[in-house]
Amino acid sequence: MNAYDVMAEWDRVTGNGVRSKEQLDKDVPPSLGNWDYEAWKSKLEAKDVRAIIAGMRAWGLPVEALGPFELDAEIPTEERDY
Repeated sequence: MNAYDVMAEWDRVTGNGVRSKEQLDKDVPPSLGNWDYEAWKSKLEAKDVRAIIAGMRAWGLPVEALGPFELDAEIPTEERDY
């Protein structure tokens, strides 16, 4: 799962609709406060808890106990063009 997959999931959860990579690259950095966007995306992909919490706050999601960010290989996924 890459950073764009996580951001797309957060968009769906919040009802924003899935944005393109370009739109995310434009919209997200100002909402992350002091985080460097590229470093944040790398840390998000590495499942860094601080980066995940920063993203959840940026999306307005409640910060609660986090389970693993894993996709089960057996669950079919929708192909996304973003």
